[in-house]
Amino acid sequence: MGDFNMPEPIIKTKILLVEGKDEVILLTELLADLNLEDDIEVIEAGGTSQFVMKLRGIKARSGFDEVTSIGILRDADSNPQGALQSVCNALHNVKLPEPTTPLTPIVGPPQVTVMIVPDADSPGMIESVCLNSVSDDPAISCLEQYFICLHEHNRVLAENNVPKARVHAFLASREWLEIAHFEYLQQCMHNYEPIIPESPAVAVPKVHAFLASRYTPDLNLGIAAKKSDNEDRYWRFEHPAFDNIKRFLQML
Repeated sequence: MGDFNMPEPIIKTKILLVEGKDEVILLTELLADLNLEDDIEVIEAGGTSQFVMKLRGIKARSGFDEVTSIGILRDADSNPQGALQSVCNALHNVKLPEPTTPLTPIVGPPQVTVMIVPDADSPGMIESVCLNSVSDDPAISCLEQYFICLHEHNRVLAENNVPKARVHAFLASREWLEIAHFEYLQQCMHNYEPIIPESPAVAVPKVHAFLASRYTPDLNLGIAAKKSDNEDRYWRFEHPAFDNIKRFLQML
């Protein structure tokens, strides 16, 4: 017989369901920032097409009977009302409580709270929140010129992929700076010259910036969130852009 991998048991009484692995990393870091990491377990629940199946699997896990609160974080994409309805339909399908409005807990058991990001009335996604938190970063104006240039050259991105592409391009700017700083420290600590060296390593952020121009850019939220401390973390959790998500997490 082949190996059979049992699903991991749920070990906390509160769970947060998010769409993908990068969101798991991002929200785990944010929970740690709020000192809530010991209370809430973050679980990947997949996108809209997988959500009912994933919910059934989560309900079947050992430890689910002890869960007292479920939070669901879902991208609005182009239709925030449709995103909420999709979540409610999935909850109904698996016989869990269905909130009628976002950020309004419905008593269970378990209690269920849904948040649509960036909010209940605006199109967008978690990437939109992250980019809003760095809106005053000098790299953002460069990003705007980059995407204007792409548009002028008829490189059209799907509407739902634009925030992902902007995140990817922003991360490329961070990689470039980190590579340049590291090489300066190594090569010319005592003789600084204000010219960014062109080395093979610089090809990496250039590739990532180029990939941001593709129709389906990769998603790397977790790279920017999982840093050692507040000083070198890319996304600014202290920025008001994250306030609604913080309130949501504290409601669970």
